[in-house]
Amino acid sequence: MKIEVVWLVIKFIALIFASFELFSIITNKNKKMSIAGTIVLAFSGCVMWNLDKIDSLILGEIITVLIYKIVTESKIKKIIPMMLGVILSSIVYMYTFRPFAISFGYVFFALILWIITKNRNEFKNNKLKIILLSLTCVISVISAICAEMFFKSIYMDNIQNNLSIGFSGVFTYLYTPLLGFNDVKDPGLWAGIISAFPIPMCLALYYMYKKEEHSEFLLPITIVTVLETVYCISGFPDVISKFTMLSGASAMRVVPAVQLANLFIIFYFLENVKETLFSVKHVMRITVVAICVLVIIRYPIQFAGKGFL
Repeated sequence: MKIEVVWLVIKFIALIFASFELFSIITNKNKKMSIAGTIVLAFSGCVMWNLDKIDSLILGEIITVLIYKIVTESKIKKIIPMMLGVILSSIVYMYTFRPFAISFGYVFFALILWIITKNRNEFKNNKLKIILLSLTCVISVISAICAEMFFKSIYMDNIQNNLSIGFSGVFTYLYTPLLGFNDVKDPGLWAGIISAFPIPMCLALYYMYKKEEHSEFLLPITIVTVLETVYCISGFPDVISKFTMLSGASAMRVVPAVQLANLFIIFYFLENVKETLFSVKHVMRITVVAICVLVIIRYPIQFAGKGFL
């Protein structure tokens, strides 16, 4: 028992450091914003209730941060150890809790795509870095595929994979703080990440429609968010589910990934987008609409009483 507790503590500390580094990238190394993002994520209900299953979140953050350092680093001697770190982390990633590995994987893929696109000038006069990064990606993908084919994931989901939860299911973060005070079966399934969904996603779509700036970040992360939101609400046909590998994750396990992507969008906007997007009147209208949505959505029976509402 003591060994298990020590291991959970080590994982939690690793999550804090990895989250801080990742939020530093998203917020242009703003320490205060990075600490705030780390606190929101590391102490979220999703992490607290699923600490034994959250390995893919930690490894995904580590892989993303290492790829960022590979892209921005100029010394080959430092790049090679980071390459090995990415490859090793990618292999281990495939042995984490499969539903989270799939759903979080899309979010980290979007971030990695943004990092490479944003820093594409780093590759212009450095062909060796292109070769090393390409080699790292290829070896990581091949290793992951081999691990998937021969060993499969150790942790599987025990609920129906094609379960769709409707629009209300994506708002688990609203009642996550109350899970410890109610007799809820499998609370880890209902635990979310505070993200103000769907406002960040809608804001990103609106911003891309109105302006062309920041599309390198907003386009991939928004595509992933919309894709996984649709899966959570209505599910996909079998062919698409198998092609996207989301057939291996139930909708309730994809919800935290949607919320995580919205959280990243929030902190990106807070630090990188300085112009005013809406007038006070528009903000008031949006707030009223958001409140109406929160009132009409369905809650689990434990939180459906007037007091909780």
